[in-house]
Amino acid sequence: MSVRKVWKTKDNVVSDDIIKSCNGNKVLATLLVNRGIDTVEKITKFLNPLKVKLSSPDVFLDMKKSVNRIKTAIERNEHITVYGDFDADGVTSTALLYMTLKEIGANVDFYLPDRSAESHGLNTKALVKIIAKRKSKLIITVDCGISNVSEVNFAKGFNTDIIITDHHEAPEILPDSYAILNPKAPNSIDSSLDIDEIQSLNYLAGVGVAFKLACRLLEEYNKENFVHEILPLAAVGTIGDVVELIGENRSIVEMGLELIRNGKHKGIQKLLKASSIENINIITSDNIAFGIVPRINAAGRLESPMTAIKVLISQDDEELDEAVKVLNDLNILRQQLCDETFCSAKQMYQNNLNENKKSIVLFGDNWHIGIIGIVASKLVEEFNKPVFLMTKDANFPNIIRCSCRSIKDLNVHSILSEHKEKFEGFGGHKMAAGFSFDENKISFEAFKNELNKTIEEHSQNINFKEIVIEADMELDVSDITVDTVNLIDKLQPFGAANPSPLFVLKNATLNNFKMMGQNNNHLKMYISKNNSECFDCVKWNYPDFNLPINSELDILFSLKLNTFNNITNVQLMIEDIHSELLNKKENLSEIKILDHRNKKNILVQVIDFILSTKKSTAIYIENPTLIAQLKLPDEIKNKLFTIDNIPSNIEQLMFFDVPISKDNFIKIINDTNAKLIHLMNFNINELGTESFISKFSGMLKYSLSNLNGKIDTNRAAKALCVNEETVECALTLLEESEMIDLNKIDETTFKISYLHPVELSKIKQHELFFDLQENILNINAFRNFYLNTPIDEIKETILC
Repeated sequence: MSVRKVWKTKDNVVSDDIIKSCNGNKVLATLLVNRGIDTVEKITKFLNPLKVKLSSPDVFLDMKKSVNRIKTAIERNEHITVYGDFDADGVTSTALLYMTLKEIGANVDFYLPDRSAESHGLNTKALVKIIAKRKSKLIITVDCGISNVSEVNFAKGFNTDIIITDHHEAPEILPDSYAILNPKAPNSIDSSLDIDEIQSLNYLAGVGVAFKLACRLLEEYNKENFVHEILPLAAVGTIGDVVELIGENRSIVEMGLELIRNGKHKGIQKLLKASSIENINIITSDNIAFGIVPRINAAGRLESPMTAIKVLISQDDEELDEAVKVLNDLNILRQQLCDETFCSAKQMYQNNLNENKKSIVLFGDNWHIGIIGIVASKLVEEFNKPVFLMTKDANFPNIIRCSCRSIKDLNVHSILSEHKEKFEGFGGHKMAAGFSFDENKISFEAFKNELNKTIEEHSQNINFKEIVIEADMELDVSDITVDTVNLIDKLQPFGAANPSPLFVLKNATLNNFKMMGQNNNHLKMYISKNNSECFDCVKWNYPDFNLPINSELDILFSLKLNTFNNITNVQLMIEDIHSELLNKKENLSEIKILDHRNKKNILVQVIDFILSTKKSTAIYIENPTLIAQLKLPDEIKNKLFTIDNIPSNIEQLMFFDVPISKDNFIKIINDTNAKLIHLMNFNINELGTESFISKFSGMLKYSLSNLNGKIDTNRAAKALCVNEETVECALTLLEESEMIDLNKIDETTFKISYLHPVELSKIKQHELFFDLQENILNINAFRNFYLNTPIDEIKETILC
């Protein structure tokens, strides 16, 4: 079943003082209060991130110890290695600390692990290279190390000190390292800090912790101005790790972005241009998140992170240009591999829908380890379930490696912690994690079963069929202005915990739409409300939109400015669309139609099937003559219904007869709510106008002879397989042609008497004959549609 998106508008009360502090603008005030910025002091601080003073690096209890050890290493000319990671956070952290140590005169290099061969964190083979070949006496980890207990002990055995800077969740047993700088580690930060300060430090990305160490080192060596060289890296890494962009992260990112706007950091400037960002002076966190970060990550995912770090530390234009080109090419390849793997994983899941209802756990032999995390995120977005994608380790055939992503109500790190004894390696966050295990010790299927049991225990109260999306507020069309967008921009930079505001507009009218993009998979539509101006809307990756013009719809959207030909207008970036017709279309995807229309002599098999099936079944048949011809057994007759007595909540619907119109056809399907529909064809003949008059004339003769001239239009319509309007039209035609005398008894009953025998030649000259003919043509048109139209088009008919 498709996942429903339910919009929930926040209902925070905004005081007059708050509105006044926002220059009287209620929209801005509401957005701030929705983010917990609910005092004048907090608002002033939030709206001025460049003026916020960052906390002292010395709030980390091991900071002084770390700085002294680094000073000793520099004084002794000991070799220092910065040990990083291969994602955007790890690469920027490595570059930032490496550049800082070089600036203060350290004998330093760096090590970035290979994703496919080594995975995250310290590993003993890498430590052997660093200690034995590079003779490093001090290793400083960035964005890793907090879980590497045995690896730290291994290094200590060679008299090599390790300083851990990390931000990942800390295990119960911490590594016995020289120092630990990690706000999530017990007893690692000053206990006198207030709760907001502690929370702000806990939000730091790996690059944020490395930045704290770098700032303290630069202060120690009186080189504070060098912070302007590394702040752009701190901003990119913080955005790339999708940590909360509030507290100190907000200030770090905005300071870094401001420096980038002013031309700082040659490599980042070249990456921005390569990602088609035209105006560097107004870059935002979104430009970094969707332009820079994927290119940095592509190197570590598919090849080596060394290309990415060159872009971040090199000053040579030729080397930079070549590295940027490689990152671009790798990013294109990454996109292709993601699309292929997503299709493969989605198909695999849909082939086994009944296997487990609360998670998606899949294994693919040939999936690339570098992109399964991205694919897992896409599957979570589509199916609203935790996703675990596994593949073979290319270097160790018996090792299976996994990337997993979760939904906000399910802590995947906690779930996996219950199985940590099975893992060769394990780490991550609440929403994302990774691990590996030896299939010689536990098979994929066995682990999958155990994992699903744990997920079942943790998810008793979670509704997987529904995603609640929180919108900030409902807007009126008068609020959708350039000035409003400019006010919203005061909340930049946007990211986790400070997302781009979402708004709701209800009861809008669809004026027009078109598909755009190379593959016609993006939607551009134009809407208005109450004769307002027409608004330009865009929804990416929405190829199946097909609402009729003038449809009413509700939209969930964010706002941006679009400038074309020097004219700036508001553009609505659509997050979701609600309409009654779209809901029908979603329900339609669950319906399966089986086509028996061209099958001959199948009545016996159909009867056997109906008598043996366990599904609740209803059979539509209107024509009493057809019922008599089919000679159905009583058990089948009990399942028959007409348009006047449609059953509800039926699993299986069979059409033995053809409804007289599309409206009746749709009503039957909607009212029964059947998900399995069988289309039959039991000698359904086209109805001719003249033959209809002949049959109707015979019916009138019978009425005169046996019913004292009474005729019920409803019963007559069913017997003739037409609607009541057609019967009434025929009666009026005969009356005005002076062939019958007609008296109305009630709404559906008439009494007739003959004035003159029916003369077809005379009837055909009357204008009502053409009305009768049109009615019958319409009935025949739908019959022909039913009998000859492909199933996909019939589905579209059900929708419309």
